[in-house]
Amino acid sequence: MDNNTQKNPLNGKKIALFIVYAIVAVLLLITVLSFNDLPSIIEQLETVDYSYVVLAVLMVVVYLALYPLSLCILAKARKVKASSGSTYCIAMTEHFFNGITPWATGGQPFQAHSFTKVNVKLSESTGLLLANLVIYMIATNGLSLVGLFFLDALTASIDSWWLPIIAAGYTINFSILAIMIILGRSKIVRGWLVRFVRFVCKLKALKKFESKADELEEYFVQVQDAFADLLKQKKHFFFALLTKILAHVFYYGASYFILMSFGIPVEPSHLFLIITGTSFALTAVGFFPTPGASGGVEGSTGQVFKSLIMYIAGGASVSAVVATANGVMLIWRLLSYYFIMLVSILFYIGLEIYFTKKSKKNKNI
Repeated sequence: MDNNTQKNPLNGKKIALFIVYAIVAVLLLITVLSFNDLPSIIEQLETVDYSYVVLAVLMVVVYLALYPLSLCILAKARKVKASSGSTYCIAMTEHFFNGITPWATGGQPFQAHSFTKVNVKLSESTGLLLANLVIYMIATNGLSLVGLFFLDALTASIDSWWLPIIAAGYTINFSILAIMIILGRSKIVRGWLVRFVRFVCKLKALKKFESKADELEEYFVQVQDAFADLLKQKKHFFFALLTKILAHVFYYGASYFILMSFGIPVEPSHLFLIITGTSFALTAVGFFPTPGASGGVEGSTGQVFKSLIMYIAGGASVSAVVATANGVMLIWRLLSYYFIMLVSILFYIGLEIYFTKKSKKNKNI
């Protein structure tokens, strides 16, 4: 029996971690806002039409509802033992653990651990999660790539020093996608990894782990087999990708209603520009080594929203646009990050309670 299933899902260490995360995230948000005219931003927020903000919230809720479907479809394709309900809940916890870790690296390891609690082998879940991550990156990078067709409109009014950051962000994101596919498919890379592990284990301090090298090689083989099988199941892969693209259309589309709430004269014809523009802004700073890329996202979305407002509204004064753009950024960040984190942690707590009750029930049988 896994002792972790007996622990309170909100033990002292986890609560401390959440508090530290919250302090860091809030301080980063305040820091970004302090670089701008905070009184002007507050003045803008007082004029917001919150009926449109409610529509933006609903867009994010639809995104949250659709997001886990890709993992559920892949799990069904592989006929894993986990129920659809458990898989859905495990997928929902990704937001929280990605949000509290630099480079959004915490989601998949926790999900793999959760899958072990529903009797899914680690190698199986790793291959599953790797395929799901590739689907996520294809969907988000694809939408951001389309945003490059509107590059002139999206960058017309941003500060010039953001341009190298945007270029670096795109390069890193597409490089990571390529690396993920190579890790999942290349036997040559797998061989290099195994040889490196065997070499390291020959060191005197690590000699005791030498016997584990064969197990690790078998694990890599099983992960690649699971990943390759999912790529071959084209129908499931396509529908999983489709749900992920659709989810992010709603996610990025929330910006449309937030802009409307500030009285920006957006038209339905602007919707696609706003969706791809928001994707463009997030891709540019996804590599920031802070929890949830905090600080970078606020800066880049504020810059892109400024360009969008200038493009849509025409001859508005720059100072007014900057304040409005940062107000839009603030509401966007509250919904796209903090609200999603809140929903995700509720799923995490519920999942831990379920695992604990299940463990106690099995123990009493």
